Amino acid sequence: MAVGVSALVPLVSVYLLAYFPKLVVVLGITVAVLSILMLPADVANRQACKSAAYNGACALILPMKTLWLVVYILDAVLVFLVIPFAMFYYEGGQDKSVFFLPYFLYLPRLDSLI
Repeated sequence: MAVGVSALVPLVSVYLLAYFPKLVVVLGITVAVLSILMLPADVANRQACKSAAYNGACALILPMKTLWLVVYILDAVLVFLVIPFAMFYYEGGQDKSVFFLPYFLYLPRLDSLI
């Protein structure tokens, strides 16, 4: 059990660092689910006027063309801008430990130049 806990502690500390890519993943999944659930909402919205109990039911429908446009724009922005930026941003931050080596590790390289 101690081995499992000692292995999980570094993993937890690694997974708690990257907040921006996690936010992008949650936003991407939310927009994907929203775009899937828009189709039944659009069908139900169009059927509202046909089986209305009173004449004012058509005034209560959602502006589906505007909602579809917003969802498509969000999809395009996420796919072409936000997700690639988040991927490169997350991958670019992994090599920072190379530049923070202690000074004594550079000494053998300097001696070989002389």
